[in-house]
Amino acid sequence: MEMATLTRNLPAVVPPVRNYDPLDEDAVSDAAVRTTRRGLIRLALVAAETGARFQREGVAHDPMSWLLAPRTMFHGASAIDACLTRAGCIRGVLIHGLSLGLDADPGAIDELVENVDATMDRGADTAGDRAANGRRDPRGRGVPTRGKEKGRPLRLFTATVVHDDGFETVHAFHASFAVDESEIAGRLYARMGAAAADAAIVTGFDHTSPIVEALVSPAICDTLMMVDAAPSSPLAAGLDLNIEQRFLA
Repeated sequence: MEMATLTRNLPAVVPPVRNYDPLDEDAVSDAAVRTTRRGLIRLALVAAETGARFQREGVAHDPMSWLLAPRTMFHGASAIDACLTRAGCIRGVLIHGLSLGLDADPGAIDELVENVDATMDRGADTAGDRAANGRRDPRGRGVPTRGKEKGRPLRLFTATVVHDDGFETVHAFHASFAVDESEIAGRLYARMGAAAADAAIVTGFDHTSPIVEALVSPAICDTLMMVDAAPSSPLAAGLDLNIEQRFLA
């Protein structure tokens, strides 16, 4: 993804901010906005991610207010205008998918995207990587060489948990880097206790798992797939993701 493209796709002129009541009838004075169906889908994606994040994290902020207010990350434009573009959509999805706050320096987000793309372009799945790692995971990718501990490479592991002890049902998802499954099992036990005994731990990330589809947002799934493909990217640094939902019997 070229940074020139990101900059070129952002609105050149910040339109005047005027918020309309969506439940009112249309008026001839309403500002016309020219876009495409793809642009509408981009805006819908960011709106969905905004609402999902605010609900997930209990953010005491109205999602619509965030979408309508001018943002530094969009060079003063609102998400309603900026996220019709590819660049704005990517920024909107990343800030909520990675919980980076409610606003950010646009250059910092673009640099994050650029670093990830550059890492992926270098080819995390090259024959040289596989030879250096000396082994492959079940999907054919080389084992990550993001770091080493005790002479062994760190790898991305993910785990899903479905546990019911008669008093409480626990559904959970975990993702982090470790040298082996036992390290992940230890982390899960420290956080979840006996429920961790029902954990299914795998190397890498499978976005098709039913628990993943139920608990993990599309934006975070995209991020984990990038991390799995490029473990040395900035997105992978310090990764320790835990998502849980509990139901009392």
